[in-house]
Amino acid sequence: MSKTILIIGGYGVFGGKLADALSADPAFDVIVAGRSLSSAERFCEGKSCRPLLLDTAAPDLAAALARARPFIVVDASGPFQTRRDAPYRVAEAALACGAHYLDLSDDGAFTAGIDTLNDAAIERGLTVLSGVSSVPALSSAAVVQLAEGFTTIDHIESVILPGNRAPRGLSVVRAIVGQAGQPLPLWRAGRFESATGWGERRTITLDIPGEPPVRNRWASLIGAPDLTLFPQHFHARSVSFRAGLDLKLMHGGLALLSLPVRWGLIRNLSPLAPALKWMADRLEPFGSSTGGMRVSVSGRTGDG
Repeated sequence: MSKTILIIGGYGVFGGKLADALSADPAFDVIVAGRSLSSAERFCEGKSCRPLLLDTAAPDLAAALARARPFIVVDASGPFQTRRDAPYRVAEAALACGAHYLDLSDDGAFTAGIDTLNDAAIERGLTVLSGVSSVPALSSAAVVQLAEGFTTIDHIESVILPGNRAPRGLSVVRAIVGQAGQPLPLWRAGRFESATGWGERRTITLDIPGEPPVRNRWASLIGAPDLTLFPQHFHARSVSFRAGLDLKLMHGGLALLSLPVRWGLIRNLSPLAPALKWMADRLEPFGSSTGGMRVSVSGRTGDG
């Protein structure tokens, strides 16, 4: 009997890729859920998945999930940075109906706070995981490998540099622009210091033999779960995370737009997200389809 995987936001960019991969396996019955039934229906046309209208803000969320009888609930809806009131209501509803829960959160506070559900999950024999994405899932796995044999870790830095033709959803754009110009707590030399989101720009090149190079990309500081989780988990003295846009016009433009936020003239750039996504979509043919990710760890081994 196939196991039911319910993906909230399953017709989005990342949720859609997950839905496509899972629906190709007959071991899974994939439900693509979200607030737009028409979008879910269009996504499921000609595929081995089925659509479901589901509003995560609805009072009857737990009952709606229970009717679907999922084995696993995956929340890929985002942005997780804006979930301040009852942030874990989806996870709680999943536990209530006896389902495992995963999400693709890229927000440090949200991901770190998921441990408040740990006891409830263990009591029910279920798993609750947050941040099952490039960060912190892949980046932490890389750190574990790189830090093997280290007695102390001085610095962990992760960098993500997507190509301009990589698909991007509105929730991802909101998550990025909402942090631009905002105060960003960074763990440096054993204590938290205040930096600025989309600040401290650097130029980075990723060159892997046999792969197209990613050359001279701008990368700036931005929030990620790594910043919250890694200092304690890996006992690192400093942790940083950077991201960069392929086109310098877009990267530098966002830096300029962030200045009024830094100066306290406006609260944030989130209201501009739809317009900025529209502009980014118009510029999609420019730049490249090549991107990359780098995780670096520096420290000291037992022999010095």
